[in-house]
Amino acid sequence: MELLTLAKAELRRSNADRKHPFRYFYFATLGEFPEVRTVINRKVDLDLTLTFFTDARSPKVQQIRKNKQVSALFYHPDKKLQIRMNGLAELVDKNHGDFDRLLNEVKQTSSLKDYTTLQAPGSSVPDEAELLFGDEVYFLAIKIKPIKFDILQLGREGHRRSAYAKNERGEWEEMVLVP
Repeated sequence: MELLTLAKAELRRSNADRKHPFRYFYFATLGEFPEVRTVINRKVDLDLTLTFFTDARSPKVQQIRKNKQVSALFYHPDKKLQIRMNGLAELVDKNHGDFDRLLNEVKQTSSLKDYTTLQAPGSSVPDEAELLFGDEVYFLAIKIKPIKFDILQLGREGHRRSAYAKNERGEWEEMVLVP
């Protein structure tokens, strides 16, 4: 369980350290093809549920509505630590109990503007000058509940890799893998 303990510590450390390598991670959904993008980690809970923010009109939201199975990839270059996480996504919209608290967090920053464009993310505009903003806020949070981890640590003395999956009691079970 040593790799899981290390991964948990680094994921949780990213809550407080804005320069931590796990602050940005790769998030994958399934559309016509697998779609991967970089997102900003906003919080990792004690149970390793991860939260990030997006525009409610973004393609990833529609993809999650069709298939809640998602993946996340983290890499820490100094520690040579890679974490692959598979989980189930939950959309935190206006009907969710956490929505108002998370929206208020965003309202305290300059990021609110990111959720007020008149055009949906990925829409075509002639040039950046055509990007228009309105009063409506298209904010949405996404939570990922982890189901499985594949953790790899590279090292000069040898690489280490383990997979972790939750058992029926909700406890993480380890399976040592060939790196």
